[in-house]
Amino acid sequence: MERWLSKSRVLLGLCAVLLIAALNRRDPMVYGMFLFLAVVSFLGFLLPWLSLRGMAVRLRAAGDTEVTEGSVCELAIVVERSVPWPAFMVDVETEWEWASKRIVLRQTLPVVRAGHALPLGRRVRFPCRGRYTLQAVRLSSGFPLGLVRAHHDMARPEIALHVLPQAQPVQWPLPWDVTEDPQGELSTRKIGPSFELGLLRPYQQGQPVGRVNWRASARAGDLVIQHFQHSGAIRLRVVVDLPRAPALGDPDSAAEQAIRLAAGVCDAALAHGADLFVHLASNVAPNATPDAAPFRDVAMVRRALAEALPPDANFSLAVAGVAAASSPGEQVAVVVSETMAPGALTQALAVFAGRGCTVVVCIAMARCAAQASAQASALRQAVERAGFATFMETS
Repeated sequence: MERWLSKSRVLLGLCAVLLIAALNRRDPMVYGMFLFLAVVSFLGFLLPWLSLRGMAVRLRAAGDTEVTEGSVCELAIVVERSVPWPAFMVDVETEWEWASKRIVLRQTLPVVRAGHALPLGRRVRFPCRGRYTLQAVRLSSGFPLGLVRAHHDMARPEIALHVLPQAQPVQWPLPWDVTEDPQGELSTRKIGPSFELGLLRPYQQGQPVGRVNWRASARAGDLVIQHFQHSGAIRLRVVVDLPRAPALGDPDSAAEQAIRLAAGVCDAALAHGADLFVHLASNVAPNATPDAAPFRDVAMVRRALAEALPPDANFSLAVAGVAAASSPGEQVAVVVSETMAPGALTQALAVFAGRGCTVVVCIAMARCAAQASAQASALRQAVERAGFATFMETS
């Protein structure tokens, strides 16, 4: 019964009843009531279509736009109206696609006047990182009575939007080690070949006798070993377990939280002046090869993490590639989600044995988690039993 009693049918029925009553009674008041209701019904059916007439959507500025996830987005899309009468309560839907996922964002424009370009995006927020492309723009209006709802599909402009991940603040748990680097800007004193003497220290058991300074030992009356000054640098390699379906694109998943945690680790390294190498094991990573230049800019890191998609290879192969590229004295941050199997993670980390680099496993938990879950605690215990340091922090 409710399906048949819609607003439009009720108004049409009332108009028919008033028209019959006016013809039978020939009463001017009934005629007036009929004319008033007929005009209101006519405008209720016609105005929604007139509101969308003369509407156009265009791109205000060329180029891609960048925004941080969860923040207000200033899209370069504007809505214009060419006909002289204004439009009221126009609903705008923009449909975006990234990684086979579609997201529909809705907002309402109270008034669209002729000659005024209204920008979209003041109330648009993207909940998850990614490189989104605009797929469709749809307008609809039911003003003023909501009897019918007019819809109109607009010609979409070509636009791509980079939604950068919101970095999780990280306090790096270990001291920053200096690794030997001929191009480094830091100085470190160690035993080895060099042209510049750093300092002299008392000889300790196990150190090579060939590095003993005999003249200094004769003056001191005890064996003295010589340390030479070398060029070094702080170097951090970050490998991230990229999210896969269905966690890919889910802002509350632990896998997407791992991307935010990785961004925080990169921020901490760049703030300390470290050479940062991000290994995403995907085609979008600009320096996924061992001989690539390190990242120097936070924006480049954010953009690479925003566009990162899961590779065809498994995570253990990515970790093996990082281990092959690492040198003694470097630090490696392995960022994973709490959903990873402990056995698979410890097996993948076994390639770092004997490499001489410090490995820290950063475990990300779901955004809605108030405390460490049993799964995250079990993963942390398994990694610590394997002899690796761990770091776990929630949002």
